[in-house]
Amino acid sequence: MISAAFLIHMINAGFILILNIYLRKKGYADESIAQFNSFRFLGVLFFAFPLGIFIKGKALKPFFLASSLLVPLFSLFLLLSIQGGNETRITLGFILWGVSFMILNVCGLPYIMRSAPEEVVSEAISLNFSTWSLATIVSGSLINILSRVNEIVIGGVIIPLDEFHIMLVIISISSLSFILVLFIKEAKPRSRSSSFFNNLRALRSDYDWTLIGRVLVPNMLIAIGAGLTIPFVNLFFNSVFKVDSDTFSLIGAGTAMIVFLSTLFIPIIRRKFGFKVAILIPQSLAILFLVILATTQLAQAYSWAFYVAIAAFMLRQPFMNMAGPMTSELGMKYVGPRNQELISAISSSIWSASWFISAKIFQVLRQMDLEYYQIFFITAVLYAVGVGFYHLLINDFLRRSPEDNQGPVNLENPLRGMNRG
Repeated sequence: MISAAFLIHMINAGFILILNIYLRKKGYADESIAQFNSFRFLGVLFFAFPLGIFIKGKALKPFFLASSLLVPLFSLFLLLSIQGGNETRITLGFILWGVSFMILNVCGLPYIMRSAPEEVVSEAISLNFSTWSLATIVSGSLINILSRVNEIVIGGVIIPLDEFHIMLVIISISSLSFILVLFIKEAKPRSRSSSFFNNLRALRSDYDWTLIGRVLVPNMLIAIGAGLTIPFVNLFFNSVFKVDSDTFSLIGAGTAMIVFLSTLFIPIIRRKFGFKVAILIPQSLAILFLVILATTQLAQAYSWAFYVAIAAFMLRQPFMNMAGPMTSELGMKYVGPRNQELISAISSSIWSASWFISAKIFQVLRQMDLEYYQIFFITAVLYAVGVGFYHLLINDFLRRSPEDNQGPVNLENPLRGMNRG
């Protein structure tokens, strides 16, 4: 599953790195690009929650097969629509691409919670998260290399290696994910299968909504803040420092390498020091580097500002992303097994809804001529409030489940001493 997810993520990573720059080169303004991006999350908003209800107690392999087939297909449709300049098809392409990718996101964590032994759940979740970073490394490196080649000759026909043709190559590689999914072995669901409408009727009685709500509040704040920044960082570098696709893809690949390595180490930190250190410290440092990144726009006239911006971006990303697996594990353990399929689906819906809202806010703010640094400052404030809520959530989790506060010598309560949980 993780190998297939890596190939599917290659498309997502490639699109994140250069699709907005490609749209800009096709003549679209920041406001239009933000509007297109918002529709990617609109489709997910409507379908993620019903999917989470539907998959309860069901085999997940068919959903992975669907995602591995549809993501390359709809990505190709989107790319051809942009090339043709048909805005209606571009909008539809963003919706279909988002929905097909959402299937993988909603089913991934429940599959891991069903399949992974309890003693390696942290590592399994971190490995799943690291596929995004690894895919960014590969896609970013591939984009940079092909951009430098510039063009190839096939059968006497000169094919320019621009953003369009580079993405075609990545889509072709990603389509191999379907073959890998065929080898997935199913784990037994933790709950019995039922019809969608029975699951829907059982929403009030079968789920702990108080616990779910506590997990979703900080998740939503972080998601809204991220949606104001992450999809548009390439536009920031392109506008402020005139960075093109090949250079930004190289920056993205280097950053993803740091993210990949840091994500693999975070389970060790979590086991030694607990959730507080593994989540709150990386997120706080990420906020600091985001503020530094934003302020480089005010100093863009100086040559050093570009290098500070790159350094701040390359440090912000791993610190915020390394906390991701741990916040997911915290949420899964906090809500308990019977709520896990639903919390995975709602989290996808929350992220999609938040990023849809954020894209619309970004569109309005850019229309109001707000600068990028001002928008990034708004993100930093939202992040800070979200981190505060995570602090409250972790404290409540440790009160309710002290055995999960791991560490050879528990720094959050030294009296507990040796404690695995």
